[in-house]
Amino acid sequence: MDHMFTTPLLILFIVVSLLSNCNRRSRQSGQNLRNWPTESVAQFIPANHAHIQYFGRWDMSNPQQPSHSWPGVYLKLKFRGTRISIRIADEINYYNVYIDGNFHSVFHRDQPGEANYLLVDNLNDSPHLLVLSKRNISFGRYFSVTGFWLEKNAELLLPPPKLSRKIEFIGDSFTAAEGNEAALAEMPWEEKMPVTNIDQGFAVIVARHFQAQYHMTCRSGIGMVCDWTGDFEIAMPKMFDRTLMDFPAPKWDFRKWQPDLAVICLGLNDFSGLKDKDGNVSPANSALFRKTYHEFIATVRRVYPGAKILAVAAHPEWIRLNVSRVIEEDKKSGLQDIYYAQFDYFPDGYVANGHPNVATHHKIADQLIEAISTIGIFKDSQ
Repeated sequence: MDHMFTTPLLILFIVVSLLSNCNRRSRQSGQNLRNWPTESVAQFIPANHAHIQYFGRWDMSNPQQPSHSWPGVYLKLKFRGTRISIRIADEINYYNVYIDGNFHSVFHRDQPGEANYLLVDNLNDSPHLLVLSKRNISFGRYFSVTGFWLEKNAELLLPPPKLSRKIEFIGDSFTAAEGNEAALAEMPWEEKMPVTNIDQGFAVIVARHFQAQYHMTCRSGIGMVCDWTGDFEIAMPKMFDRTLMDFPAPKWDFRKWQPDLAVICLGLNDFSGLKDKDGNVSPANSALFRKTYHEFIATVRRVYPGAKILAVAAHPEWIRLNVSRVIEEDKKSGLQDIYYAQFDYFPDGYVANGHPNVATHHKIADQLIEAISTIGIFKDSQ
């Protein structure tokens, strides 16, 4: 008697589970669909379409295949339709997908070469705003987008007006939010990429607060003078003019995008790389750090003549003493529109080999928002 009811119920459970799993798979960003897109049911939107907005440092030398390598690049487009796919060459990085201002999913693909991948489906047939933002940092490669696929009866719409405020963040792995979603105190580098979410890092949080566009010119391990191992070739002044992070060419055209505010947050890796065997930074190396910092401020002022500069120091006392001294000396020399700020150390707030977790990034952002508000860089509200 019991088996007569158990068997039909079991079959029904299996069928419902399979249908549910199929539905979840259809919604998963990054799925490679065999029957979508095809030209019979879809239209291709090339990457150089005027209605697609790109933010961050993109190499547009081939406008039909924009390339990027710095973290935190993002793009926006508005469309009317129920689904959208992307044609991309990137088997390394992770991207946040937002629809109409709400987080939808994380997009990641793990197969080499260029391919079409579903980003979003099952939408209402109405206008939607897609934002795709790169979550993590990766080295020695660049990646490209070729375009998007919409349904035949869908439509690419005029994008929303760009935010008028602009902030560039120049920094290291703290700025890149390395490993901020991790649950472990220590982990290998390759395991940090899926748990890095730059959109929950202090830089993007600050930009959102002030309703600003942003550029993320940051690289894990980098310093003002050297990297964390003491390599003097991995220094921001030597990479600042690059369109693609780890490639000397092409050079970035600073005229393309002029920020209102440039936030420099460097020194943590110098503090590590400049130490001697006893763990101390010599007076000579401290002087070298300050000299290079002065020169870099001059470079930023030259390429961004109208921008204000905020030099930010992390918690180590050596960084605070030297960065604040640089700003004091520049102000005494007559330079204007340069400012100093610092953020604290937050106990139990670090993961992934000493990097701030999401909660700590929000606390750092709060301190920087207060500093920016105090000096009145953005006086009016948007």
